[in-house]
Amino acid sequence: MQRDFWLVQGVIEDEIDFSVRSLPSNRSRNATFGQPEKSTLEFSTNRIELTPPAFDGLTIKELYELQRQIIPKTQADQTAKEAPPTASEECNVPVANPEAQSVKVTFHAVLPDFKLIERNGGTETTKKNIFLGESSHSSLDTFHGEMSGWEYGLVERDGDLHVHLLSKPEHQSLGEDNDWRLFHAFLNALAFTHAQHAWPFSVEHRRDGKLLTDRIQLNEDVADSPHAPFNEALAFNNLTKNLSWKFGDVLEKAFAFFSSDSKLARESENLLFIFREATARGIPKRISLLSLCSLLESLVRAIYEEEIAPKKAAETAEFQKVKKEACDEFSKRGQPAYQRLSAILANADPVNIRMRFDAVFEHLGLKPQEKWQELHGLWSKFRNPISHRMSKANESEESYKEDLLAESRIAGAINCMILKLMNYSGYVRLSVFEDKYAQI
Repeated sequence: MQRDFWLVQGVIEDEIDFSVRSLPSNRSRNATFGQPEKSTLEFSTNRIELTPPAFDGLTIKELYELQRQIIPKTQADQTAKEAPPTASEECNVPVANPEAQSVKVTFHAVLPDFKLIERNGGTETTKKNIFLGESSHSSLDTFHGEMSGWEYGLVERDGDLHVHLLSKPEHQSLGEDNDWRLFHAFLNALAFTHAQHAWPFSVEHRRDGKLLTDRIQLNEDVADSPHAPFNEALAFNNLTKNLSWKFGDVLEKAFAFFSSDSKLARESENLLFIFREATARGIPKRISLLSLCSLLESLVRAIYEEEIAPKKAAETAEFQKVKKEACDEFSKRGQPAYQRLSAILANADPVNIRMRFDAVFEHLGLKPQEKWQELHGLWSKFRNPISHRMSKANESEESYKEDLLAESRIAGAINCMILKLMNYSGYVRLSVFEDKYAQI
């Protein structure tokens, strides 16, 4: 219940207003003889919302109107002539649907300890010293580009990544909630391509210049997996060997996928979160391998049920019909062996897991198909050693190496399958530990 939670508001150093929402109630009491009873409230949170300063709480139009009221009329007329269209003209254009009018949406977030896999721009810094004179240096620290309705800039600063996402004039914002949905989709695209949680330390959200959200959030132990589908080596080889691989294209396809209403997109988002957690540095390799096997099977089943099974409805119905006829016939025999056979047949599915694997590989167009079919055998071998008496497992160095290779190949397969769901085709890293690449 909402009444069981607290809203705490305050001021930091007499300057910055903040609020912390949905804090659970926690209270301790103490009393001293002859003194009033005292209550101490203790709260713990990792996120605070900063209240925007006065002018940050105004839109571009509101600032423009305020400026017109303050400046003398002659100067205001001159300012109006020089003002950009977005500040005056666009805001006064009547629209049929105010909720769908063009609004300038901007996000700025900081991802701690996040390193780009490719850069296509940089920063030039100039210093001027009274004795040494002027000097300058440049650093390649930025990746920027455009995608449907948005432009973005990813800038590395002191080990952190500054994420800038700005809507283009043709983008029609559907409201604050939809802004956040699209921004989270962009962060999910970054997280997938880099195999690292894209959890911001700070984030600002503006609409038409008005600061709506100024949030600080502390995140501990942000998972960083070695099993990224792309890396700096691929980006470097793209420049030196002309591989025709573009990080911007991958990022756009990933953004389009995660921002869609697809059920597979939502399941992939959750699956990739567990993927990064399970394969992060410090997680025992046996746990990583078991988790990846479960995630691979889950992904195969999800793709089959969402995109393949509906096309096989007639075949499934025919199978169920024949199965029922067979079970009825066995039941009539009345003998124990036939009864057991009927019970086993009653639980039979129209397809087994091997058939699902093969159907999904064919559906996604993963080739050569005979190589991908070997993945089922790898998954089958490592999927559940606990239930097959893990105490008898071989602990040799060779066995450990085999586990590492299995983890790397299964992780690469999951990345490839999700990339195909995004309609991606091109180079990808198939196996991190083998440093193996291919085109899909």
